[in-house]
Amino acid sequence: MFKKTSIKTALVAALAIALVSPVSAPANAATEIKIGVITTTSGGLKSYGDAYIDGLEWGLKYYTNGKNAVDGRKFVITKKDDGADPASATASFKEMVGNGTNIIVGTAASAVGLTLAPLAAQNKVLYISGPAKNDAITTAANKYVFRSGNTSLQDFAPLAGIKPIKGKKVILFVEDNPFGLGNIYAAKAYLASKGALFEEIKVPTTTVDFTPFAKKAADVKGDYIFIAWSNAATSGAMFTSLIQQKAYATARPITGLAGVASYDIYGSLFEGANAILTNSYFPGVVKSKAATAIAADFAKAGKPLDLFTSTGVNAAQMIIQAVKGNPNLDVDKMITTLESFKFVGLTGLNKVNKLNHTLIQSMFLVKLTKVNGRYVPSLVSTLYNVTV
Repeated sequence: MFKKTSIKTALVAALAIALVSPVSAPANAATEIKIGVITTTSGGLKSYGDAYIDGLEWGLKYYTNGKNAVDGRKFVITKKDDGADPASATASFKEMVGNGTNIIVGTAASAVGLTLAPLAAQNKVLYISGPAKNDAITTAANKYVFRSGNTSLQDFAPLAGIKPIKGKKVILFVEDNPFGLGNIYAAKAYLASKGALFEEIKVPTTTVDFTPFAKKAADVKGDYIFIAWSNAATSGAMFTSLIQQKAYATARPITGLAGVASYDIYGSLFEGANAILTNSYFPGVVKSKAATAIAADFAKAGKPLDLFTSTGVNAAQMIIQAVKGNPNLDVDKMITTLESFKFVGLTGLNKVNKLNHTLIQSMFLVKLTKVNGRYVPSLVSTLYNVTV
């Protein structure tokens, strides 16, 4: 809802315009914008963190017309690899706060996001969570935390219409970590009231041999098997074990389409299994000026557009919105500004949910098809304005 501009607001806007002139700038006006990026660029989540950073850096440049600056103030970016380790991320967060960082963004690991969220409130600094999915990272109780990606509930939203489901057994095959547990919560939130029956199989993150867990899944003889897996380094072995143990003999597989590197693996492993694939972004899923521009720029740079590229681009747009017309980079003003922010990203229209700071957005059902010897995704259907 738009409010009529008051005289006071007009005066503030006029002052913000005047601040472009160094002569009129107040002594406490920021001369640069310090952005801290804490995300995973090593280990099993490396591809997610890399894609996120690539999208973030592209977005900051693209939406400032190449200036990497807002209102004459340059972005100064500090990047830290959290290694999916909450303790390491905590140390980086505290260091950034001590250095006067204005906005902190990122993380591909739910355990890290859950750790950093309360730190943002304690230190009164804006934190925009990235690819991490756990729904509890953003809450109505913590005004300092926003999200540029989607939650586990949003991931599961396209699956809410699965039929038949009443009385059907759904195996929840997940990593035993905050990401996997968040997916169990999402599955039950959408399907329990519709009569689904659940069998939980939680796989420790240290697992090397997946055979016992895959055999347990096969022995359940479920109707569906929902697989929530974030570790790209172990996903191939995990999926292979499920096939070897014939887990799909009765259970139709359901999972989220992961990064570009997984397309051929998923395509081969799910051949003939009639898998149901959800998705938050794949290259070309939505046609727009920005989508065309990023495709050209990434191709020229030899970089792939990947699953969380769009999450990074969203973060860039949110950063720009938060600091624009905010000469002192006041965090309360950032929060108020973002709470009414809606914008078009690489997946279409996004709108910040003022109630809990999640991002209302589109989610997708997709399929993989073999083209010239490679598997490529294509859109099956779009679920618009997914709110949690």
